[in-house]
Parts: sequence; structure tokens; C-alpha cells
Amino acid sequence: MPNIKWTETALTKEALKYQSKIAFKKGSNGAYQAAHKRGLISQICAHMESKWTYDKIKQAVSQYKTIKELRANNHAAYKAAYRRGLIDDVCSHMDRLTTSWTYEMILKEANQYTSRSEFSINSNAYQMAAKRGILDDVCSHMEPQSISWTEDMILDEAITFDSRSEFKRMSPLAYVAAQRRGVLDKACNHMDLKYKTWSDEEISQEAKKYHTRAKFRAGSSAYGVATTRGILDKVCSHMEYTERVNWTPELLAKEALKYSTRAEFYRTNNNAYCAARRLGVLDKITEHLGYLSTYNTRDMVYIWHAENDMFKVGITSENLGDKRIYDVARDAGFEPKIVILENIGTEGAIKIEKQILKLGNPVFFKQKFAGSSEFRHFTQDELGKAIEIIKTR
Repeated sequence: MPNIKWTETALTKEALKYQSKIAFKKGSNGAYQAAHKRGLISQICAHMESKWTYDKIKQAVSQYKTIKELRANNHAAYKAAYRRGLIDDVCSHMDRLTTSWTYEMILKEANQYTSRSEFSINSNAYQMAAKRGILDDVCSHMEPQSISWTEDMILDEAITFDSRSEFKRMSPLAYVAAQRRGVLDKACNHMDLKYKTWSDEEISQEAKKYHTRAKFRAGSSAYGVATTRGILDKVCSHMEYTERVNWTPELLAKEALKYSTRAEFYRTNNNAYCAARRLGVLDKITEHLGYLSTYNTRDMVYIWHAENDMFKVGITSENLGDKRIYDVARDAGFEPKIVILENIGTEGAIKIEKQILKLGNPVFFKQKFAGSSEFRHFTQDELGKAIEIIKTR
């Protein structure tokens, strides 16, 4: 196929052939990618009609008497209404029994199902569990879903979402498959960045969705903002505390064997990871990971707090976990406090680091050292924006 020079006029003409962004991407991917890179998608696709417009959702929903019946018979319409926040509107004619889902009620409901797909189709407790970050907990008894995600399937799934965080929350299996296949950046390149500035009250309300700090940290960018503002203890006062473990080097070595990378260890059992670092045994108990000889993937973006309004932004690798963070901090003479450490893919990590480094003001050190150019003075709003850039990509 000959190379086409996609001018704005040519892109506009090409886009007019399609009635939806999905059809445009499938039918003329070269033009779609060119338009996306130049920031013209919204402009040239203004004529397009979403597959699920308000009227179409309303019409599809009108034939059902309950939400449960809607989910079971037209899950696509239910999903579209849920994603656009239209459930209360379009389902106003239904006989509805409002349920205030507690953790115990969600767990009991989840135990009635043998797979996540069955759970999601038949109960709105699934969406509540996803919102609160407890889906993995309540679904731990379920059989693994044996979907073999091809690249085309991943791309078709991803294009229905507007942000990476929504994709990750609503379709975690497809999201993980995209990461493993190395196509996450490609699958998400149509998504727009969304920034959020968290007020203290919004952080407090967000925290109430979670039962543990670990789930709050994994599920929301508000956690990092709460940490830097010094209000984490306050907003997490309602949360459950897991039984305190007296970590010994032997217990830590046994725990470390469960993980394949330092980053996985850090995310999954942060208490044990920090204990290992505190006891000086982290390198020893993670020797089996082979992180020193493994190719550096540079697929993780991090931000850590140095002091006052000073933060360090950078890229590291899944296999290295927080090793680079502590190496740089040691050279700089800081005790790092990690705000966020997130795997977003190699291509995405490089782009996002550049975006974040445009925020705030550079820190100038009298003597340069490795990573010194990546320190920034951030206001709370700038820090919140930086965290949101990572979370929504």
C-alpha cells in the first residue's frame, strides 16, 4: 500500500466515511493514528455518533423491568449506561430495590458465582466491588477465566474506554493481557489524559470507598496526594488493620519467594517489603529474582518525596522495583517517601516522564549527581496533576 501523506484536509475527508471512532480505527488505522498523533481526533470525528447514544440506551433499557433483567439480557446497554453515569436516569421506570452494599454483603453475593463474568452479568455488587478496590478479594474463590486475548480482541475491548484507569478497572483481564503482549500503549493511544485536583474533602470521600490502605493505594491517585498533605491517617481512620506481623529475616525470605519481580513484591505486600529494607535483607532475599542481570525494561514511572515541596520524578524497571529510587536518594542524601510507583509500559513511561517534568519548577543542586535533573518543586495541585497523569494512562 503506498504511503499516504495525511494532511488535515485528507484526514477530515477520510473520517467522514465512518460513523464511529471504532469503525474509523478498524477501517483506516493509518489515518486514525495520524489524526491521534496530531490531536485532531475530536475535530474530525465531531460528526460521528457513538454506538450507544442516550436515545439508544434509553430505548434498549425501556423493555426491562429490573436492572438485574437488563444486565442478564443486554449487558452491553447496561455497561454503556453505567460508564456514562446514566443508570439512575434511564432506569427510573424500573422496580428498584436499593442496596447499601457492605463488604460482607458483597462477599456473600460473590460466593454465589463461579466466575467473574457470571458475577458481573448478574449482580451490581460486581461494580461496587470494583469501585471499592475489593474485587480480587471477593473473587478469590472463582475459577480463572480462560479467555485467550488476541491483539485484535484487546484493541476492540480497549477502544470502548476513555482512560487507562477505566480500562484497568472495568476489564482487568484484557488490561493485563495488553501489558503482557506489549500492546498497552497501542491499545490506549486513543485515550485522553484526565487531570483531577483533589480537595481534602474529596480525598476523604474517596478513601471511604476502601477498607484497607493497600486497596486505597492501589485503586486511587488520592492516596498519594493524601500522603504528601499529611492527612493519610485522618482519611484512613475508618479502615481495617490487618494483624501485625513480626517480620524476621526467615519469614521475609519465605514471603519473597512468592514474587517474580521486586515491584510485584512491593505492590502486593508493602509491609513485608519495607520490613526487609529496614532489616537490611532486601537484596539478599530477592537474589532469586535475578534483577541485576535482567534486561532493564524501563516500564515504570515513579514520584518520591524528598523534602518540603521537593519531589523526584523518574523511570525504572519492573524487575528492579524501588532499587533505583533508593540508590538515587542515597546519593542525594534524602530519605525517600514513595508517592507512586506504577507500571505503564515502556513507551508510555518515557512519554509520561517528559510530561510530568514540564510541571513545577526544576531544583538546582550545587553539585550534579545521577538523576539530579529530575527533581522538581511541586505545588499540591501540580503533584495531584502528575499523579493523575500516571493513573489515567
